[in-house]
Amino acid sequence: MKRLIVLSFLICLAIASYASADVITFDDTYANSILSSYPSSFSDGGLTFTSNGTYMAVWSASSPNSNGTNNLIFAGYASGDYLSITKTGGGAFTLNSIDMSISWYDTNTSETILVNGSPITLYQGIQTYALNLSGVTQVNITGLPSNSGYWLADNVTYNASAVPIPGALLLFGPGLVGLAAIRRRFKN
Repeated sequence: MKRLIVLSFLICLAIASYASADVITFDDTYANSILSSYPSSFSDGGLTFTSNGTYMAVWSASSPNSNGTNNLIFAGYASGDYLSITKTGGGAFTLNSIDMSISWYDTNTSETILVNGSPITLYQGIQTYALNLSGVTQVNITGLPSNSGYWLADNVTYNASAVPIPGALLLFGPGLVGLAAIRRRFKN
């Protein structure tokens, strides 16, 4: 009985850890490295960031309006420029949230960008934007249309599995314990 309880607990723990979100902070990426002047991509923490815009780089805490750590900066000056986010190796994922702000060379107090077609207003000062884009294979973020400035992103929070684990599955372990208890009672 004790073994079954321990096994059930371990199963629940494994399931719960599988459902946890990953956070990409760009702190493992070399700071102040220009990643593109033209389309290019790089992977960090399980996601791939691809620029078809004018400029993309991982920059240090010196980025205006950053949170004091490395961050991704992007500029898209031409119509149709965007940054895409995909799961490294392909497949669906859930993009939970992302910290973003206006950054270099932009003196406006706010700018509107599009995340998969939905408008998001960025401000001077990093903020967390809850996106909750579930089951996506690609997220496109357009550049700043009204200015030649940059926006920055940090703390990209995502789940590798597109389908959330149902709460009923977490009851699997305690259910096994209950079945074992019933079996033991009828066995005696």
